[in-house]
Amino acid sequence: MILDAALLFDNGIEHLTTEASTDYIDLGPGASRNIGVGETLYFVSIVTVAFTDASSNSTMTLTLETETDSAFGSATTVQTIGTFGALSAIGSRLIAKIQPDAILERYLRVKYTVANGDLSTGKFKSFITKDIQAWTAYADNITIS
Repeated sequence: MILDAALLFDNGIEHLTTEASTDYIDLGPGASRNIGVGETLYFVSIVTVAFTDASSNSTMTLTLETETDSAFGSATTVQTIGTFGALSAIGSRLIAKIQPDAILERYLRVKYTVANGDLSTGKFKSFITKDIQAWTAYADNITIS
């Protein structure tokens, strides 16, 4: 998997309450920004420090937001990525294809939304990439006699 620093939202940042990513992506000026069309792009978020939760009932839902200005004054949620459970371990990940026709504005960020907010630890690396690390080796089912 190739990581591009310009497509990184968070790199080991702690999010324990509902908040936005520390960084955003500027898709540049121009009328056409539909990054979900053409080659497939993926949003990936990986837990880098395990979640701890006193009640074991918190969840963290990740969504992509877009806006025409970098202050995100009236951000629009364009895609829900998924939800991490209360005790997500290091290496837990969410992967989602960027949806076509979803991201049409200049700026893009991640919104982390906590439910039952008593998380005490939990850090993420969140980014967009063209290829994901999801290959699995399987037995070949060959019998040699």
